[in-house]
Amino acid sequence: MNKTIISSFSDIRYFLKAFLPDKKDEKYLFWGLLLFYLSYSVFVTFTTSIVDNISVGTDLYFSYDNPLILEHGRTQISGHPLLIFFYYPFVLIGNGLVLLTTVKVKTLFFIMLSSAMISLSCVYIFRYIRQIIELKRFTAFIFTLFFAFFSTNLILAFTPESFTLSALFLSFNVYYNSSFIKRGISPPFISNVILADFFLGGVTLTNMAKGVIPVLFFKEKKASILKKIIILGAVFFIILLALQIFSALVLDKNYIGSIFAHKDNFTDESLTGMAYLQMIFSHFFGAPIFLSEIFSYNTIRNGIPYLVEGDYRLWWQYLFMSLICVFVVTSLIRNYKEPFVQMIFLLFLVDIVIHCIIRFGINEPFIYGAHWIYCVPLLLGWLSKKLKDKQAKVFLIIISCMFVALVINNLVRLFDFINLAQQIYPVQ
Repeated sequence: MNKTIISSFSDIRYFLKAFLPDKKDEKYLFWGLLLFYLSYSVFVTFTTSIVDNISVGTDLYFSYDNPLILEHGRTQISGHPLLIFFYYPFVLIGNGLVLLTTVKVKTLFFIMLSSAMISLSCVYIFRYIRQIIELKRFTAFIFTLFFAFFSTNLILAFTPESFTLSALFLSFNVYYNSSFIKRGISPPFISNVILADFFLGGVTLTNMAKGVIPVLFFKEKKASILKKIIILGAVFFIILLALQIFSALVLDKNYIGSIFAHKDNFTDESLTGMAYLQMIFSHFFGAPIFLSEIFSYNTIRNGIPYLVEGDYRLWWQYLFMSLICVFVVTSLIRNYKEPFVQMIFLLFLVDIVIHCIIRFGINEPFIYGAHWIYCVPLLLGWLSKKLKDKQAKVFLIIISCMFVALVINNLVRLFDFINLAQQIYPVQ
């Protein structure tokens, strides 16, 4: 009994330790990206009120609900059942900082957390490319930095949100499970329970499935895999049942019913034809990686403006994202027998089904980029691995050129965003 307890604690310790940067390259990457993200995030914090404008509360930019996180440590409980347990301790620390200093120091504290989460997610991508795909150091850095400058990462670096946590946990999830599968063993099951039911499903309900998908690739008997999946599902059901009981007895609300109501409110069946395809290409798949050239703002409740991304309008924007699409599809085709690529495909497929087929949140697809963009650098890495030497070198040159275009485009759009934020939401 004692040995089992000691072993469980040892497993959890190893699991938590894996979250931290390990070798020199990872530490340099983490601190370099953290300083970069903070360099403009701090500026956004102290020159605008767009991050911490509690008077509005939600949807100031890209439909993020960060003021709710800053004030209450949660957003809608229906879609994010355990989010408050991750953020509320930091809210209490932030409130303490406010008593000693000002509200902006609390905002800065959350900005630092967000930037650290996104920097760590990049570390896991680098670690995956080096250890699982086994690409050279320089190539791994190129693919990782390419990912680091995706527009979703640039925005989430100063956005306390469920999506920021999801970006951290999802990239860790794919690396952590793959590292064990690579060695022909299964991770401690307690870590799968923590990842799938608490870290992924607890932060965002639908991401629980992404904690289960890696289990399908464990090198175990089918009966053993099925048993683990049933246990993961049962634990998650117990969590939701506990929330239902708590909501009914304490809050006088129907938690399970609110999940379906939330789905109905955010599912749009009216988009059809080219408008639907444009929404998928430009906003679901394109904008989270390569932002469109303009930010527009419209009037919503009480005449309050909010910032959104526009449609792609220029040929080179379509060309850039078309190349990404071609590379992703080519990687899937060329590596269709590779279990690791099959896993990445299934992880991405969850979001395609939810947002493109079921159409949940199709009117605001940009914010869901954090749930899948980590798949792109991994698939690019697997494609590079599959190519012959000369082809791989040409491919790396193409990605490097695209990286330059990505940096220029997204930093210009970020500058536009900050300018608009300063004009519309100056410091209060």
